[in-house]
Amino acid sequence: MSQSLCHNGSDVLMLGFDYELRRRGFAGNSCQIVLELAQPVDPTALEARLTKLVQQNPILCARPVRGFKPRWKPTSRTPQVRVHAPAPNLAQQLFNEPLALHRGELIRFDLIGRTLVFTWSHALMDAKSAEYFLAALGAETLPALEAGQDWYAQRAALPGNLRARAKEAWRELERLDQFRNALPVSLATQRPPTANKMNYRALHLTAADTAQVHAHAARLGGFLGETTFHLAAALVELHQLHARTGVASASYVVPISVGLRPKGTRAPLFSNQITMLLHQFLPAQLADMPQAIAAIKARKAESLRHAHIDAGIAMAQLFRALPLRLYMWLVKHELRGEICSLFFGDTGVADAALETFLGAHIESIVHVPAVTVPPGIGLVFYQFRNQLAFTLVTAQGTLTETEAEEFIHRLRGRLL
Repeated sequence: MSQSLCHNGSDVLMLGFDYELRRRGFAGNSCQIVLELAQPVDPTALEARLTKLVQQNPILCARPVRGFKPRWKPTSRTPQVRVHAPAPNLAQQLFNEPLALHRGELIRFDLIGRTLVFTWSHALMDAKSAEYFLAALGAETLPALEAGQDWYAQRAALPGNLRARAKEAWRELERLDQFRNALPVSLATQRPPTANKMNYRALHLTAADTAQVHAHAARLGGFLGETTFHLAAALVELHQLHARTGVASASYVVPISVGLRPKGTRAPLFSNQITMLLHQFLPAQLADMPQAIAAIKARKAESLRHAHIDAGIAMAQLFRALPLRLYMWLVKHELRGEICSLFFGDTGVADAALETFLGAHIESIVHVPAVTVPPGIGLVFYQFRNQLAFTLVTAQGTLTETEAEEFIHRLRGRLL
């Protein structure tokens, strides 16, 4: 890897979220994939494979360097593989254990009996890349991930005329400035966390229930598909959750992930090739599913018509050399301190190669997303072996146990 591999716009956004979480005492902008296996894996074999992959891909143990030319700098660190005795809620505890990001720790593996917990920095890669990485790491024959491709060459560079890109970035700031007409108020702003930790709960639907959700999505979501349906259900339930908890909000702002990776490719693997496009929804648009779906479709059409994605990318690219403190101030400035109302993600169907890991059959998968405070609440959908699942992440104290469980079961009912 080049000794001066520059951050792209997505990197700096994720590093900004990491800065914001650590500033508030949380573990940072890390994600998890939890695999339940039919049998425990050999930690020595896993360590040996990781060593080979780090030799091929030094970015797996690189640290972010800020300054005039922000970049990733390789270190001599080796990813940890830790073995633990089974204990209640241990995976939750590990999710709240920070990675030593500024010393080059971008990934970590924890083995708890038949459970494998993979934790990675969200600045390194998105969830789909993480699935592919796990599948490659646990394959029968370890592939050379760099073979035949330059995994780093296609990072989002700063193209075109600098003045033109600056105009695009300013256009994005002006769009966000319009959100002030109906400022959002997130749950964690009105109900601050009682501890600097995140709790998560995963719900798996049966194959029959999943088929029913697919049918409803096709009927109501139309050609925009299941992600639109999942997002609409999440927004309607979020609005009702605000009503039940007494947290009034004039609007709800949700970032929708936009993939920047060329369609049909995995490259670049170790680079977070997504951006977050913020959309604002008014309470009147979230009264029921048809209204919510119509509002989402309108926002997506507007984004395509006015090239909002390009403007958002330009803003992140131009500001990547700024100090993270200043960058996050700019991100939150238009919303008066808020980042959004809900972090939402939908990774779709799990990587087809995730059938076994180092010879052990994979029985289930749980995705755990990173969530900043505010809003202190996030939701990710995913599907494994024809079973839809979703994970709710909340900052401790923002929702009570009862409120979180009620939200999950009401969302399940909404989907069905």
